[in-house]
Amino acid sequence: MKADFIINRPHRQAPLQRTLFAVITMVAWTLWISLWLPVLTLIAWLLGMEDAYRQLGLMHPLHAANDLSIVVTVAVVCTLSMGSWSQYNRIRFAGKQRRRGNRHLDITEMAPALASSVETARRLRSGRRSVIHFAHDGQMFLDNSHNA
Repeated sequence: MKADFIINRPHRQAPLQRTLFAVITMVAWTLWISLWLPVLTLIAWLLGMEDAYRQLGLMHPLHAANDLSIVVTVAVVCTLSMGSWSQYNRIRFAGKQRRRGNRHLDITEMAPALASSVETARRLRSGRRSVIHFAHDGQMFLDNSHNA
C-alpha cells in the first residue's frame, strides 16, 4: 500500500499539522509505555517491593489527591521548561546557515590533489559518473566506457 498522504518534507508542513503530529506521537509513546507498566510492576513485586506504596505513605486516602496534584505540577513544569527551551532554540537558530559553503576549486588546484593530469581532472568533473581503476603498480586511470 502506497501512503500518498504522508509528507516527507516537514519544512513544507503547516505549523498546526506539525504540532498535531507531535501530539499524536506523544500520545502513542505514552500508550506504548503504559503497556509496560504491568511488567515493571511484576518485576518490582519479584524484587520484594510489594509494599512500597505502604512504606511511602501513599495508600492513605488523603494523600491520593495531593499526590495527583504533585504529579500534574511536575508534568506541567517539565512541559513548560522543555517547550520554552525548544522555542528559544528555534528562535535563535531558525533560518540561519551555520555552515560555511565550500569554496569552488579550480581544475589546476584539483589535479595535483588527485595526483592526476589537468585533463583527467576535467573529465572527472564534467562526467556524471566516473569509474577509476587502479593498476597493480598503484597508478590510477579513468575508465571512459561508463561516461556515456
